Amino acid sequence: MILITGATGLTGSALVREFGRQARPARALVRDPAKGRTEREAAGVSTVRGDLLAAETLAPALDGVETVVLISSADDRMVEAQGNLIDAAVAAGVRHVVKMSGLGIDPDSVFRYGRYHAQVEEHLRAAPVAATVLRPSQFMQVYYREVPTMLADGTFAQPLGETRLAPVDVEDLAKVAFAAATGPAPEHGETDVLPMTGPEALSMTEVCAILSETVGRPIRYVDLTPEEKHRHLVAAGIPPRFADDLDDLFRLRREGGPESRVDVTAFERFGIRPTTFAQFALRSAPVFRGETAPERLWAAGWLDTERLDTDRTTGTAR
Repeated sequence: MILITGATGLTGSALVREFGRQARPARALVRDPAKGRTEREAAGVSTVRGDLLAAETLAPALDGVETVVLISSADDRMVEAQGNLIDAAVAAGVRHVVKMSGLGIDPDSVFRYGRYHAQVEEHLRAAPVAATVLRPSQFMQVYYREVPTMLADGTFAQPLGETRLAPVDVEDLAKVAFAAATGPAPEHGETDVLPMTGPEALSMTEVCAILSETVGRPIRYVDLTPEEKHRHLVAAGIPPRFADDLDDLFRLRREGGPESRVDVTAFERFGIRPTTFAQFALRSAPVFRGETAPERLWAAGWLDTERLDTDRTTGTAR
């Protein structure tokens, strides 16, 4: 049996859908079984109640589980939550942990989630269990955040200068996570690290050219300073500390880094063709045209703070 944690967030729900497409049974650990129940039932994924911060709830959820896909909310207690799961998995005899991490993690990173993921990865490496760590770049889905402003004034405002980024589609990440969870595991006690980006590194001007074609009107890139972007986020109702986190991340990206370099090794390993941004934009045309709101991801102008609190999994803060 495979257990999926964080199954109601952006990444976890994509993985639930992938298990459904592959007709592979799995179990989802959730705090609120009513949330996302219909989607899990449609995918044939069973539900068990549990909380990564309530260690006593984990042993029953792990009964009979051989592989865990570890995803959790990105918040102040992420290291504690994921550490609890790793410890409980070892105690339950789990053979393989697939952890969703992030590209460019560093114990000394100015981005706190980069530090947190590094701490969890260290914990996982020290554990007597086979581990696969997936390190995706920025998610393509984060561009949904800009749709209301983009449609209101035709601008796509980001504090990224001339930086090129190679974002990855969350649906592709789910395919890789499924393949890692259902395929051969590393040797016991070993950790396999798989960085992962999309198939092309694009400037924001190039992103806007694709979005212009998608929505059928000109979209113009406006290069903001990180401070200006921070003020806009807070004015839109984003919690100040989360805006601070994004500010740190934008500063890192503006300087260039691993998210600017294409790395499709993980896709090649599992024989998966990564989605281009143009393909993603075409598939997401109803969202980019403002016809439908994105699920499980806030955007300035259609902010849902409750959703923000529950869906800050690895990618949504990225």
